[in-house]
Amino acid sequence: MVMKQIHSYLLAKSYDYVMRNTEKRCLQGWRKELLAQASGDLLEIGAGTGVNLPHYPNRVSRITLSEPDLQMRNQLQRKTGQFQNERLDITSWGAESTGMPDASFDTIVSTLVLCSVPSLENSLNEIYRLLRPNGVLLFLEHVISNHPPTRIWQHRLEPLWGLCAGNCRLTRDTATAILATGLQIEQLTEAPMAGTPAFVRGTIRGIARKSLDSGERV
Repeated sequence: MVMKQIHSYLLAKSYDYVMRNTEKRCLQGWRKELLAQASGDLLEIGAGTGVNLPHYPNRVSRITLSEPDLQMRNQLQRKTGQFQNERLDITSWGAESTGMPDASFDTIVSTLVLCSVPSLENSLNEIYRLLRPNGVLLFLEHVISNHPPTRIWQHRLEPLWGLCAGNCRLTRDTATAILATGLQIEQLTEAPMAGTPAFVRGTIRGIARKSLDSGERV
């Protein structure tokens, strides 16, 4: 338990520093382009240290940032203090269960999060439940490689990588999982993440929408 707390503390303290080069080379631009399409009541799952905050447009009426890790949440609270935004809340919800009513949000954001949730299926089902009809999931995730030799190494390295990188999974096929919930992917871009090892380089980003006529799934 103590080791887990130490690891969480070190990961939260070092995350922005470790990612700074990749943010400059690609992620910052991708975030800006993707999040410009956010609107209405917004939930960001796994908000981490708050790197998405500068990119939310004014037409977002309310921002809820959920971050279950205490150390990451502490970093997030320090960063949100710079914004002094009365339309912003921070919660400790996990991605799989928020306790919020159905159809609570117009936009849900997930950036480099779905790789590390305990259950990808349960997390996406919760996202589907929380979205209003015509609401959107804006996602940016690293995923399993299309290159067979790299896939082999991803499977081999995944147990060790997960221990070092906050339960990050290298072999998730996130686009297929999004479609399985009933969300419709309207935009999808695949691109390598600059400045990273080959086994975490493949990414997808885009928009998945909940249809207007969506009802309760049986």
